[in-house]
Amino acid sequence: MSDMEKLIRDAETDIDRHGRKKAARDKKSVQLPRVSIPIVIWLIAIITAAFQFDTIVAPFSETTDTQIEENLSDILSSAADTLKKYELANGSLPPILPNPAVRGLVEYQRLNDFSFHLEATIGDVTMVMESSRPHPFRKKVP
Repeated sequence: MSDMEKLIRDAETDIDRHGRKKAARDKKSVQLPRVSIPIVIWLIAIITAAFQFDTIVAPFSETTDTQIEENLSDILSSAADTLKKYELANGSLPPILPNPAVRGLVEYQRLNDFSFHLEATIGDVTMVMESSRPHPFRKKVP
């Protein structure tokens, strides 16, 4: 082997060694910090809970909505009974609700002499009573 071939082989070896060291340095500088598994699990749990908050809380709030529906239904039924009694006694519906205590809670619309529309809202619950229906119903919110 000639001196020239030995110098070329030594140069190739040095270049190869230098390239491996540079690749190792680059690889170390690109690595992200290690995150522990418990932290990742907590982050996933917190994010999931944040997006599922309404679903998680719904079982507790449904009883409140049901209670509000029942209370508003009772108020609307009572107001409808008062209107029907007034109609029987006077031949037509009144221009305003006869019971002043209910006027602040119930929106009354006299559609004509013999039909009406009552609506009451508390929070997100709106109940409706119409003269053409026997019972109040919950208004669908779009």
